[in-house]
Amino acid sequence: MKATRAILMTAMSLSLLLVGCTGRTAAWEAEKAAKEAAGDSGAAGELKAQAEAHWAKRTDPEEIKQAIAAWEKAVALDPSDYQSLTSITRGLYFLADGYLRGDDEAYLDTMDQGVAWGEKAMMAVSSDFEKRMRDGEKLETAIEAIGVEGVGALYWYATNLGKWAKKKGFAVLLGNKDKVKAIMERCLKLDPTYFHGAPDRYFGAFYAVAPKFAGGDLEKSAQHYAKSLELAPYYIGTRVLMAENLAVKKQDRALFDEQLEAALEVDENAVPEIRPEVLVEKKKAEELQKNADELF
Repeated sequence: MKATRAILMTAMSLSLLLVGCTGRTAAWEAEKAAKEAAGDSGAAGELKAQAEAHWAKRTDPEEIKQAIAAWEKAVALDPSDYQSLTSITRGLYFLADGYLRGDDEAYLDTMDQGVAWGEKAMMAVSSDFEKRMRDGEKLETAIEAIGVEGVGALYWYATNLGKWAKKKGFAVLLGNKDKVKAIMERCLKLDPTYFHGAPDRYFGAFYAVAPKFAGGDLEKSAQHYAKSLELAPYYIGTRVLMAENLAVKKQDRALFDEQLEAALEVDENAVPEIRPEVLVEKKKAEELQKNADELF
């Protein structure tokens, strides 16, 4: 009994140490759970169809929650379904970033859930990645085991982690910076076009926000934003981010106004499949305009 208690205490201590380093415990740091057998593929297909139907109505946060719930049921039947795991990760990010920014507790909890599902997605997409992480390899190198099919899992995991860490505070953000940067570099290498030029968009923000001692570089920021806009000129989230961080960091009011006005002028129905994202970005643009005098 004493030996068992000692083992449990040691495990708890290790878990606390791991949390102290980065602010949270990753799925691959926990004890490996037994794999569930795949369930009825027909039922899983129906659930995924339901999820997609709800996701199509994601201008309503309740529809996002129902989509996530349906995807969760689908992966309970098939834990190897990395596409649905990735969709959950993206859904949680969009729910938090689009609709929970005014509620810090709900925002943090939802982004944290997104990180956890992203970990599952990355492990599902590559058994080699999972093995490397369970063997104690650093994530920054283990992600080399994930190919182009896992770009979505990588990207949405990193976006949830980055936003979660930023909200938790500078120390946690700094502790996770190298992970997020390494993942985005992997995404940039595998598929720079992913989600409307998202990898370059990330680095546009990264180089603008990071202090010089942590790699900040306003010229590199502008170059990455320009590349993202070249790949997807219709995606206004790039312009909103450029105004929010690059223009503010440079204290360039003209650039700030120019990018926000351009974003707000875009027809929200021009690219129907991203209309919900455009509406969210337009709302962010309006909020930035209202706060402009405080930013400059």
